[in-house]
Amino acid sequence: MRIVADENMPALTPFESQGQVTRVNGRTLTRNQLKDTEVLLVRSVTHVDRALLEGTPVRFVGSATIGTDHIDRQALDDLGIAFAHAPGCNARAVVEYVLQALLLACHKQGRSLRESRVGIVGLGNVGGRLADWLNALGVTVIGCDPPLARAGARTPVPLDPLDAALEADLISLHVPLTRDGDDASHHLIDAERLARLGPEQTLISTCRGPVIDNRALATRLEQEDAPLALLDVWENEPRPDPALLDRVFLGSPHVAGYSVEGKWRGTAMLHQAWCRWRGESAPEMAPPTEGAELDAPVHDEADLLALLRRAYRLHEDDARLREAVRAPDPGVAFDTLRKNYPPRHELLYWRHRGDVAAPFKPLVSRLFAPE
Repeated sequence: MRIVADENMPALTPFESQGQVTRVNGRTLTRNQLKDTEVLLVRSVTHVDRALLEGTPVRFVGSATIGTDHIDRQALDDLGIAFAHAPGCNARAVVEYVLQALLLACHKQGRSLRESRVGIVGLGNVGGRLADWLNALGVTVIGCDPPLARAGARTPVPLDPLDAALEADLISLHVPLTRDGDDASHHLIDAERLARLGPEQTLISTCRGPVIDNRALATRLEQEDAPLALLDVWENEPRPDPALLDRVFLGSPHVAGYSVEGKWRGTAMLHQAWCRWRGESAPEMAPPTEGAELDAPVHDEADLLALLRRAYRLHEDDARLREAVRAPDPGVAFDTLRKNYPPRHELLYWRHRGDVAAPFKPLVSRLFAPE
């Protein structure tokens, strides 16, 4: 059996034990590379559609991602190709990223996170976990998720209209990218909605670049009364608008979920789905763990930020991205950052040691709790 996999996917040993795995550049993948392939494993940079797959022997496609906007699900159904993805695989990593971003934004604006209101747009695997963690910290959370509201789903916080969430002090976006229907999220945050955000507010996006109209955001950030903006995702990746990057508070190259554990979970989930498709039982895959103690007392928000920065430093990604956009070929430099991303572990990789003040104990326990 021949398996083609994105070169940035880790932990492919279970697949390698059952077939020949060929690693490819996911962004430049062609039909010719699939002419004798039965299994295709991708990430978000590969657009998988009829043009790529029709006439190939591919019978199973797996995407080690939460989102599926890069997959033409109807085409796969029409061609009789099985599909699996990995919802929630990197939710912890993204929420740790967003929690650090929130604390950095609060420090920049001279506010306390625990005394602020956070609007979360999208209460799925990532947004729901973020709401739970912020609840544990005592933060006022305003949730918005129309599909979940219509379904009567149970969520960590009550669900309100989008306008209510956009009135919060800090706003974090966690919606899938969709272009059609009542809940279309393409340019959900457009020029009109951006105009309502003031200088005391912060906008954070870690979902998909086109959820925010990037051109409108670049224009809005030029104005004196602009909000603070932190972006991990961009329109026109891998070539984000340099003018927009110049104006955001912090930026990163679509790596909010790029933890060792998140990537491991994504591959493990695909292997389990592939085994089920084959009618086989999937062997257990042990997650990476260190077991060493992380000595970090948490008495206030500054300590909490310091704890998060022991595992990951958002400013370092920001610096690398700003250097990349000045490269002769910014697109290649952007992809190189992601391909050669340094190992980043989630906090549960360690065991925590240190005194924790009562208001922070519920959150810190979640940060280090095993799945």
